[in-house]
Amino acid sequence: MDLILSDLHANLHALRAVLRFAKRRSIRRFAVLGDLVGYGAHPNQVLEKVRDLRPCFLVRGNHDKVCAGLAADSSFNQAARESAEWTQEKLRRDNWRFLASLPVGPLQVEGDYVIAHGSPMDEDAYLLHIREVGVAFDAFEGPLCFFGHTHVAGCFELDETEGRLNWITLKPGEWFQLQPNCRYLVNPGSVGQPRDRDPRASFMTFDPGRRRIRLHRLEYDVDGAARAILAVGMHPSLADRLCQGI
Repeated sequence: MDLILSDLHANLHALRAVLRFAKRRSIRRFAVLGDLVGYGAHPNQVLEKVRDLRPCFLVRGNHDKVCAGLAADSSFNQAARESAEWTQEKLRRDNWRFLASLPVGPLQVEGDYVIAHGSPMDEDAYLLHIREVGVAFDAFEGPLCFFGHTHVAGCFELDETEGRLNWITLKPGEWFQLQPNCRYLVNPGSVGQPRDRDPRASFMTFDPGRRRIRLHRLEYDVDGAARAILAVGMHPSLADRLCQGI
């Protein structure tokens, strides 16, 4: 069983809850789809947790690039820019090196699936609508790619027999069976900053043997994560949106 995580955004409270979930279920393999930092108040602690995961397959996100000084923050809003600047100041040297060394997606995970942050064509692109997705299937090989960046869980299913492309909203806690004549772009949602009006941490498990995925939503100490953001002086909107899931 694999644990698929994305958009942790330095939210230690949420990540701890998710890792407790993984430990109870003896999950041993992890895939992280980028944006480990940014927005949240605990970048070093979150990076330490991720670095301890074995085996773990990672790709970088846009916030990781900016916080590591590898890209400008010109596309960020004010709250995101301020949090990136704060994160840059707080990162320990070893964690900065780890962040700066994260690979660019798409990345193949031992023949089972591909991971990317945004689109497999462009790590900074958002895959939100059907019209944006068709060409993204041409950018990876195999039947399955997990991606993040939008903070909204669900999957695009491409039926290659009928040439039909659909968005599927997944129900938390229920297994979704991948079909042999279809290809999939699957988003596990965000651990650290969900944006679907559900503040619970969002992530997935994948059963490679049975070719099925399951979406999970997990309660965690949202108020504690929000208070931590306010305590370090970040923009209040970053705390507010955690509580509202927006």
